[in-house]
Formats: sequence, C-alpha cells, structure tokens
Amino acid sequence: MTRSADGPFSAPASTTLRFGTLILLSASATAMWYWLFSTIWRPIDGVAAQARCEVRSGYYLAMGKWLPPDEQARYNQYHRCMANVTPNSVLWVAVSLALLAVVTLALFALQPVWRRRRKRLIPIEALSAADTTALREELRALVRTAGLARPPRFLIESANPRPAGRAFGGLGRREVSLSAGLVVQLRHSPEKFRAVVLHELAHDRNGDVTITYVTLAAWRAFVLVTVIPALASLVDPALATAQPFRNPFQVGWSLWSTQLATLGWFFPVLTALVYVSRIAVLRVREGYADARAAQWLAPAVLREVFTAAAAQDGTRWWHTHPRLAARVRLLGEPVRLLRPGFWENFTAGFAVQIAGIYAYLALDSSWDGSSGSLINQGAHDAATLVTAMVVGIAGWRGASFIGSGQGGRGVYTRAGLGLGLGLASSYGLVMLREGLLLHNSPALSVNSFTLAGLGRDLVLVALMLVCTVLLCHWAGYCSQLVGATSRWPGGLLAAVAVLAGAWACLRWWNNLNYGMPPIADTLAGDASMWRQSVLEAHWTVLDPAVVKGVLYPFVLLPVLGPVTSFAAPLLWLVPLLLGAARRGTVRSAARSGVVAALVWLVIEVSLRAVAHATVPSGTRAGGGFAVVFVCWEIAAVLVVQLGTGLVLGARRMRLMPSLFATTVTGVLCCLALWAAHVTDSCVPGLQISTAGCPSHGDVFVAFQALRDVGFLGSAMTVGGVLLGRALRRSPRSRPALGHLSGTAPRLGLVALACGFIGLAAWPPPHHEKVDSVGVDYVAPHFDPAEVARESYPDWLRGGGIAQALTAQSALTNLFKAAEPALRQQATWAAISHDSRFRLACQTLAHVAPQTGAFPPPPGTATSAHWAAYVQLIAGFAERCTAATESADPGTETADLTAAMRTSLQPADDMTADIVAAGKSMR
Repeated sequence: MTRSADGPFSAPASTTLRFGTLILLSASATAMWYWLFSTIWRPIDGVAAQARCEVRSGYYLAMGKWLPPDEQARYNQYHRCMANVTPNSVLWVAVSLALLAVVTLALFALQPVWRRRRKRLIPIEALSAADTTALREELRALVRTAGLARPPRFLIESANPRPAGRAFGGLGRREVSLSAGLVVQLRHSPEKFRAVVLHELAHDRNGDVTITYVTLAAWRAFVLVTVIPALASLVDPALATAQPFRNPFQVGWSLWSTQLATLGWFFPVLTALVYVSRIAVLRVREGYADARAAQWLAPAVLREVFTAAAAQDGTRWWHTHPRLAARVRLLGEPVRLLRPGFWENFTAGFAVQIAGIYAYLALDSSWDGSSGSLINQGAHDAATLVTAMVVGIAGWRGASFIGSGQGGRGVYTRAGLGLGLGLASSYGLVMLREGLLLHNSPALSVNSFTLAGLGRDLVLVALMLVCTVLLCHWAGYCSQLVGATSRWPGGLLAAVAVLAGAWACLRWWNNLNYGMPPIADTLAGDASMWRQSVLEAHWTVLDPAVVKGVLYPFVLLPVLGPVTSFAAPLLWLVPLLLGAARRGTVRSAARSGVVAALVWLVIEVSLRAVAHATVPSGTRAGGGFAVVFVCWEIAAVLVVQLGTGLVLGARRMRLMPSLFATTVTGVLCCLALWAAHVTDSCVPGLQISTAGCPSHGDVFVAFQALRDVGFLGSAMTVGGVLLGRALRRSPRSRPALGHLSGTAPRLGLVALACGFIGLAAWPPPHHEKVDSVGVDYVAPHFDPAEVARESYPDWLRGGGIAQALTAQSALTNLFKAAEPALRQQATWAAISHDSRFRLACQTLAHVAPQTGAFPPPPGTATSAHWAAYVQLIAGFAERCTAATESADPGTETADLTAAMRTSLQPADDMTADIVAAGKSMR
C-alpha cells in the first residue's frame, strides 16, 4: 500500500491543482476574449477587405473549413490574404497574456507594502524590548516548533482589538501580522495564542503563502485586464472595433447580437469559474494549515479557536475560509485532504479543455489552415499532456488516500468522472456558443454540427468518460505499487509511464473534435467499398458484421494517434515491472498466451480448409473475398483473446498478467497471420490466393492487424477477465502482489513490448490484390444552394457590386450617347463621330475586360447570370468600337442598333440577383 507517514502531506496538495486550474482558467478566459476581439476588430473597410479576400481566393466562409485536398489551396490563399487585413491572433493573445502576467506580478510584489501601510503594521523590533520580551521568546519557540529554517518577520497590528493573525509576503521574506487583541491573549489564554500563530506559521511551512497572494493578484489582474474591458464591450460593442468612440446606438443590431452570442453568456460563465477557483484555492489552503498545526498542538484548541472565529465572522459561500463543520471534520480526519475530489478534477478538465481550444483557434486563424500542421498538433498535444498530468496527480493522491485506510477505489472513479465531464462540458459550451453564432448560417451550421451530430458527440463523450475513469484507476494502481516497492526508480518509471499512457489514450479526443476533418462521409465511402467486397465474397451471413466490426476500428484507430503503438503494452508493462505479479504468475501467463495462439492456429487452418472447400477458386481469387477472409482471421484472434481473458479471470489471475497473456497471443497470431498470407499459395489444400509462392501478400490489413489486436484485444481481455470472475461460483483467492525477481523476466517483458511497438509501426509491403481498404478523403456534404445564397453578399461586398455598377454605368452612358440615333433624331454617321459617344464607347471598352476578369460569383445560377452579363458588356464594347473605328460604319451601326433594341435580359437578371441579396442582408 502507499506510504502515509506524513499524513495528508504524502502526496501533492490539492492547493497546487486548484491554483493551476485558476491560472489556466484566467489565462484561457483572457486569451478567449482577446482572440475574439482580434477576429471582430477590423479597419474602417475591414468587412469589405475580408470579402475581397474571399473573392480573390475563391474560398467563402460558408464553404466551411474542411475542403477536398485539391481545393485546400483556396483556404490557404484566403488565410494569407487575411493576414494583411486582420491583426495576428497569436500576437493579440500573447500580448494580452503578457499584460495579465505583468499586472499579476506587479500586484503580487506591491501587496505586502500595501498591507503594511493600510493596516499600519509595526515591526516587533520597533517596540520596546522590555515590553515584548515574553512575546519574542514565545514567537521564537513557536518558530522552532514549526521547523522553519528562516523565521518570518513579525509585525503588530495595533488598531485591531480582535485576536487575529495573517501570514503574507511577496518576493522577499515572509511576514506574519499579529493583532493587538492576539498579543493580549498571550497573557490570559496562551494556548489560543499559540493555535493562531502556529496556524499562520503552518501556511509558511506548507509553502502556500506565495500561492495565496499570487491567487489574489491573479484575480485582481484578471478583473482589470479582462473582465472590465469585456463588460465594457458588451455595453458598447463599438469599443471592439477600429472606431471605438462611435455612438453605441448607431453600431447596428448585428454587432450587438454578435457580442451577445459570443460573450453575453459565455464569458460570465468563465468569469464565475475563475472566481470559484479563487475561493477554492483560499479555502483548501486553510485545511492544510489546520492539518499541519494539528501536528504541533492539540486539535481541541484549534476547534475552540475556529468556533470563536465563526461566531464572530460567520461563514458564507463567498468567504475565503471553510465552514466551521468542514474545518472540524478535517481536524478529525486530515487524510481526507488526500482524496481527489470530483469538482477539483471537473474544473481542472474544464480549464485544460478551454485552454486547448483557444490555443488551437488562435494558431489556426493565424497560419495556413492545415490542421495537420505541427503547430496546431502541438496545441492539441500540449492540452492532452496537461490532462495526463491531472490524471497522474489524481492517481497519486487517490493511492495515498487509500493507503491511509480511509477509502476505496471509488475515489478513482469520482476523479475520472469529474475530469471527463469537465472536458466534455467545456467542449459542449464552446459548441453551443458556435451554434448560437452560426444560427443564421445554415451552410456553416451543417458543416460544423450536422456531421458531428448529437449522437456522435454523446458516443465520444461516453468513450472519453470510460477512458478517464480507467486511466485514473490505472494511475492509482501504479502509484500503489510504487508505494509498496518503496523504490525511487519505480516512482520515476510510473510517473513517465502514466504521462505517456494517458497522453496516448486521450489524444484522440482533441484530434477528433478539433484536429481532424469530419470523417462521417469518409467512413461512408469506406463502408460502401466494404459492402462491395461482401457482395463479391458472398460467403456467410455474418460477413457484413465481421467486416464492419474489424475494419471500422482499423480505419479509426490511426486517427486516435499512438494508442495502438505503445499505450496498449504500457498498460501491463509498467504494473508488472513494479511488482503486480510474481515471477511464477508471469510465466504462467506467458504459457497461457502461447496456448491461446495455438488455439487460434487451429481455427486459422480450419477457416482456410472450409474456404478452400466451399468457395469457388474464381471467387477466392478476387480482392473482395481477400478482404472478407482477413477480417474473419482477425475476428478469430479477438475471440481467442476474449476466451483467454475469460479463462484467466475464472482462475482468478490478476488483470495485468492477463493482459500480458493476451498480448503474447496477439503478437504470435499476427506473426502467424503475416506468414500465412506470404506463404498462402505454398499449401495447395489451404490455398486462398492465386499468387506465387512466396508472395507479397494480398491485403495489407493482414500485415497491420495489431491496430485491432492491440486496442480491441485489450478491451476484450478486460471484459473477459471481469466476466470470468463473475461466472466463477466458488471463491478463490487471487495471487498476492510480489516482486518480479531477476533481470531476465524484466528484459523479456520489455522485449515483448518493444516487439509489439515495432510490429505495429512496421510499414506493410505492397500487396497484389487489395492495397487499401479505405478511400480518399471525402469532403463533407453541404447544400450548394445554401452556400451560394450565403456567399453571394460577400461576393458583392468584395467588389462584385462595384464592378457590376461600373459596367452598368458605362453601358448606361453609351445608351444615353446613342439615344438621338435610336429615336431617329440624328444619323448614326453623326453619332459615331460624336465626342460624347466616342468617350462612352472607350469607357465601356476599358471596363469590359475588367468585368470579364473579375471572379464570378459563387453558385450555378448567379455565376451563369454573371457570365451572360459579362458577355453582354463585351458585345456592346466590341460593336461600338467597330462603329467608331470603321470608315464605313453602316454595317456596324446597324448591328449596334439591333443589339440595343433587343432584350437586355442578362442585365435584368444581374439586377434581380443584387436586389435579392440586398434583401437577405437586411
């Protein structure tokens, strides 16, 4: 069990986790607001400039972020254009965070000076030595009791008649203020005096004085730097523009609604969480100080002091001291401070997720939009690594709490649920904010939400909750093993392994939600091809279920990141190295894994014999049957792993050696599978392929089966072990934990884990039948009509309406100049030599190529109308030019007259499009 020699101080304090949460939340809220500010802020013509970037690049915001690869260049070109229009989001966020840090440090450094001046504190050295001799001796004795290497500086608050003390300090020496009432109490109630002073010295001993006053400074800096500007922009949205001093009632409802949708409710939620985190830090540090002081004097005296203080001040939810009942309970059970709570992990998960989201958004809006870039992936991985640290702390503290004999493994479940729900709640709130922001943009809403879908999100949340709960249990189990072995190398190994394993197992969450394109359509394309393979094979009625069960995880698991590469073997390797099983148990598990692999080999031979006997050679030679058959082979491996876990669970073998056993089975089966597909044609009676002997194989899935076997096999093992234990009727004691003696067993375990990783990462060879079971990325589907309707106003703002009006003005001037000839009030010969007509014709001839070169609007109908309009302008320019330059303009003027008297339908269609877009923009 975990050592608990130092009681509640045997693991990282909850104060540290809550303090980190406060800093992360305040920084995230600041980054969020200034990132939104950078996206809202525009120069005077900023909206038109953004629209021009859309027109020049051919990418419109309504198209969404995820484009087919051949159109991704448009998105990148749009980002490069916008870089010259909008401020760099990363720069805005970096400057805001730097300002927040500077203000925090300044307030932290100034607060001791401010407190000394405001309270008029007098150093005890400035008082008469004769009057304070007893006080000084008592204080020196209490400092020795507290074990402080450097005694604090004591000051007297002469204007306060109530018995009170306060430990504070900045960048220099710690200080403790003692009220005049407390000094008087030394004479008639020395025990209470000692209780108050030791409580304050306990803050210094615990090292939370700096945390306390950085917390206070961080909250005040957050209010100054972020809350006040944000609330001001809510009241007057013009403050968030390049013209901040406009009349707020003239900015328009659209800007008000945007501010309310983005900040009106979301920012107050973050601010409330920051404030709650501030209170949590200040309250929990009091519990640790009480526990430390209780080691130096009788807890009954502390209870009496707490009761008197509560009677004078009362306790409210906004107070920085815990309620009296909570403080008294902690005095009796100080190890409760070790318990990883639900809410502290919830707020930590929420803070980590918010920080990761807005770090990603700031980076994504400042560089080219390829989410697979190292920069964006780094933001996701950093957030996941911090989440892994929270998992490790929860496991460490939970193991210490269980080791004290005060609780069971339910503490891991509560911590995991809190962390998972915090991550999910943060993601849900961000999605809700995005949904409110895009409620008037159906095309963008479809791109962002319909494909994700509530059902898909709930499945991901459930899967993530399972991961966080299991990881907290695993981290706690490793911490318990470290406590049992009492060796520092084991502790270092467990810490690194927990970080690596939790990072690998949770990396998929941010990747799927933010770092990867919507994959629903891509998987639909995969499923279509798999159905074709099933139809070609036409072997058994279970083919569709087997193919989907094997290939869906096969396609999805690479998206999850390195979970199949090293997370799966880490789950059993680290506990076994720390002593989760004795040497004999590990040997037994290895033998069980080999036996299970032999069982699979029998099933493999049987499958090949049945296929060779029942499937025609022509069907077996096709790629469809190759896909179906390899799915049956992999499914057989998973079934064998499930059965192995069931048997070992019934025999009461522990979970970690059981996972080791099924890993042995998986590795041996995958090697055999590889060999079977290379030497397939070498055994005529079991032949599936028609390739030569040996061959390069037929389906590359066979050579990367560890994708499924590593992840799904581990899940099957866990389920099998739990089911086996439940089905066993007669009780049987499980083998005790023990030290894994000898170097050879350890090297064998490490070699197997390394072999697993090597096989999982080994590139497959080229295959003769099916070189891929997937299809290329399929762009998310959206309604082209909706995209065109939402993008057309941007095209107009980006120069379309200006170009159309310029061409229309030139054409109108030409008609006015030709009006006398059209009314037969003058001859065309005279008109063609008229300076006004010539100028109008030259202007139209100059405008026509500009109109033709201008990018067409989005949408089939509007693009066709624009093309007809361009053709109309070019036709009139050509005819009038011919009429003015010809020596005998008779034919040319007749052609121009006929054109002017025919229908101008393209101009009417273009005008109708502009009018309709104008109505939708209101």
